[in-house]
Amino acid sequence: MNKPIGRLFGLVVILFAILVGFTSRWTVFEAKSLRDNPLNRRVLLEELEIDRGTIFAHDGTVLAKSVKGPGKTWKRQYPQGPLFAQSVGWSFPAQGIPDTGTELFRRDALLGRSDSLSSAWVRIQGHQKVGNDVKTWFDQEAQRVALRDLAGRAGSVVALDPRTGAVRVMASVPDFNPTDLNSARKDPASPLLNRATQAGYPPGSTFKVVTAVAAIDSGKYTAASTVDGKSPQTFSGVPLNNDDKVDYGPVDLTTALTFSINTAWANVASDLGRDTMGRYMRRFGLA
Repeated sequence: MNKPIGRLFGLVVILFAILVGFTSRWTVFEAKSLRDNPLNRRVLLEELEIDRGTIFAHDGTVLAKSVKGPGKTWKRQYPQGPLFAQSVGWSFPAQGIPDTGTELFRRDALLGRSDSLSSAWVRIQGHQKVGNDVKTWFDQEAQRVALRDLAGRAGSVVALDPRTGAVRVMASVPDFNPTDLNSARKDPASPLLNRATQAGYPPGSTFKVVTAVAAIDSGKYTAASTVDGKSPQTFSGVPLNNDDKVDYGPVDLTTALTFSINTAWANVASDLGRDTMGRYMRRFGLA
């Protein structure tokens, strides 16, 4: 082989390697990011032909389902309306990729995606594309209670099962009707914002749980340790009262947490010190 032919052969090999590399990048290594890119309309159009899985509440109530649309297409329905709007989210391919809720976070399961090879095999065989159902831990009655007690005030309520971490309630106000996204997007009150997961609020009395964990872990306190719950008291030059200015006097740590006694936990935090409290704030994601 003479030199010119050798150089040409080497160039062809290099170009072929580049072609294989970039093809592998988009079809294998970065396939998911390409597929999930909001600008990739082809994927969204393909989703119209998938019988997306049903989303259920814990008691079996249907929160989202697919019904037959024109031709080979499917469209999404939300039988509970605004009740679980932010927590379930929405899925309308013409409106883009969902940006929140179960529809987004369980998207692959709902679309029946396992891997690219199995999906391709389904298409080759000509089978109808069917997604998987998703059952949540949402409690619709508790959700209604949370929304009722919010009474139209902007805010959120979250209730977890402390044994498992299962989300039983995730309510956000203002809410919206998933079938009327255009109106929701124009609403200056930002109803599409899930205030439970997308907004930041001071931790309030939930921070007492962080303080309690720090106290027990330190070895300086037990559940039966006595702390000062009288009201008012002054901390760092700032007066602090208990709720309704109730003076509890000496109480054990369990009582202090049960009744959310402000001054008792302020005393515990002051005793543990800034460094310890800072460390536990970071552990709980609050700093």
